[in-house]
Amino acid sequence: MRGNTDGRELVLLAALLLFVAGLCLQPVTESDLFFRLKMGQEILARRGLPGRNLFSFTAPDYPDLDLAWAFEVAVALLYQAGGFPAVVVGKTIGIVAIFAGAFWLCRIQGAGPVAATIVLAGAALVMRDRLVERPHVVSFAGEVVVLAAITGLGRPWSGRALFGFSLAMVLWANAHAGSFAGLLLVGLAAAGFLPTDRGRARRGLVLGAIVVGAACVTPEGPVGIGRYLVLHIRLPALHPIDEFRGATWRSDAPFFVWLIALAAIVGAGWIASRRRVVTFSGGIVNDPGKEIAPAPSLPDLLPALGITILGLWSVRFSADASLCTAPLMAVQVSAWAGSAGRGLIRTWLARAATPVAVVSLLLATVWPRLGVARAGGPALDVEVDTSVMPLRALRFVEDHGLRERMYNDFEFGSYLLFQGYPRYRVFVDPRLPAYPDDMHRLLGSFDMDRATWDEAMTRYGVETALLGDAGINRRVAWWDPESWALVHRANDARVFVRRHERWRALILAYEIPATFSFSVENGAATLPLEIKPPASPVPDCEWQRRLGDLVFELDHGSPARARSYHEHALEVPACLAPKDEAHLAAWLGAIELGTGQWERAAVHLGRALVLGPGDTRTRANRATVFERLGRRAEAAADWGRVASEARGTPAGEAAAARAQGLAR
Repeated sequence: MRGNTDGRELVLLAALLLFVAGLCLQPVTESDLFFRLKMGQEILARRGLPGRNLFSFTAPDYPDLDLAWAFEVAVALLYQAGGFPAVVVGKTIGIVAIFAGAFWLCRIQGAGPVAATIVLAGAALVMRDRLVERPHVVSFAGEVVVLAAITGLGRPWSGRALFGFSLAMVLWANAHAGSFAGLLLVGLAAAGFLPTDRGRARRGLVLGAIVVGAACVTPEGPVGIGRYLVLHIRLPALHPIDEFRGATWRSDAPFFVWLIALAAIVGAGWIASRRRVVTFSGGIVNDPGKEIAPAPSLPDLLPALGITILGLWSVRFSADASLCTAPLMAVQVSAWAGSAGRGLIRTWLARAATPVAVVSLLLATVWPRLGVARAGGPALDVEVDTSVMPLRALRFVEDHGLRERMYNDFEFGSYLLFQGYPRYRVFVDPRLPAYPDDMHRLLGSFDMDRATWDEAMTRYGVETALLGDAGINRRVAWWDPESWALVHRANDARVFVRRHERWRALILAYEIPATFSFSVENGAATLPLEIKPPASPVPDCEWQRRLGDLVFELDHGSPARARSYHEHALEVPACLAPKDEAHLAAWLGAIELGTGQWERAAVHLGRALVLGPGDTRTRANRATVFERLGRRAEAAADWGRVASEARGTPAGEAAAARAQGLAR
């Protein structure tokens, strides 16, 4: 499988890099990018790290460990140059360069160009959710550099190479705290060399010392990196976060498929290396003359095993494991492919492999974008994906001045601080080291009663709240309607305000008579508040009207439950606003018309027309009711009024004909 010509290898590499670029050139969905960008802007403005939590009103003086400042500055400069598209393109260029380096690494380790291309494309697919605008992508580059250094342990070092490696490790340590993965890889490789090659083992330990030293050459120093790593070890017990969980088949099937394929290929290579075979026309028989594939060496296996265990322990490193094990898999695939078939079959396979791989990658890159274009969307979109953000609720919050001491969910805090700082600060955001343990315990609580939650909100001075993902957000059920009014409910967002005099007018205008429950099986459920909280300023009749509107929506347009609430709302004349009373009476009259309750319909429709005499639909409904009741003169008068107001339209002509017929 080794390349026959430079041209074939370049075509394969180009197809691979185009495929990787296609995975990267996507709308921005990475929420961490927003706080990274804002932090980079602050570092540039201050010409140094802030050192404390600038962006939150809950922990404004808490130390903020920042071990990704170099990445943040780079992102801020890209954004300054061309907005979010420039950030996405910059990320894409970096990741494409990483895969070019990984391809070169596979080749120098002995993999053929086709095997390297196919295996790295598979790794990119497994990694695709991590190929986003976050500091972790710098670790991918650092890991490729470390693996290349391990591969070169058998050659004499030049001063330039050693300086380049040291500089790369310093850059890694200042762009992402994941540089400890480099120590893991080089340390395990050195351990693998120890039984057979003490010289390489010693050189590996030197590389490990460089990695450790580089990790200390940051503004936070060795104490900062130590605190950061300890926090990430103990944090899952305080505040479970998805990317810190262990890998599972249900959530991370591509990674497990990758590991199964890796184990099968490497295992088969190890077994085959213990046997020597020769091929005859009658089949394969034992013979000491030929090896199918070289056995994977211990210095190759131990780093692969270590990074795999890390990826299984914390799913955030599954992408690292896929990338770091790709060269090992590519070498074994190449060896096996080189021993496949005989004569013409092997020649045909070798010739067909390149065009098949190239065409497949090109189709996988272009076809999805053509599908989007055919559906009317942009074939290339590198702006921010706002579809999952509660922007409508955020507009409501800003229009009514609710941002000052507002609770927000963990993930959305990143966008809020980017969009609102320095005018507004957030309750919390995803900068994990910037918040004390008490905050992480609060956010990590899954079973909390309303009184305890309200006590915490009082302690932090929270006056308002914006919650997203309301259908699966257990905290939506923790806001006690006795103390908090729901004032906005749209799409999958909810806005609450504390029942203070400051918000009385807002509550009067917008309160929704609902609270929420939550269960793991069914998620959040909306519950109508039958009894109005004593502190609510909403009049009883208006409360009943809003209850009817709410249950009408919850019942998907069925009027069965809503009708009784609306009838109660109309019990006191002139209690509702005239427009609302007219609308409600007209709606009830239309329902009663449909159910044959003519007398009741006439009363409600008449009430609506007193308040809104120009509503032709309501007048037409009353004319129909009068006909059913045999009140021909009144029906003719209403039809005549409809004909006059809708003159020149088909409806007006039909009304005129009905009026004339009734007048005879």
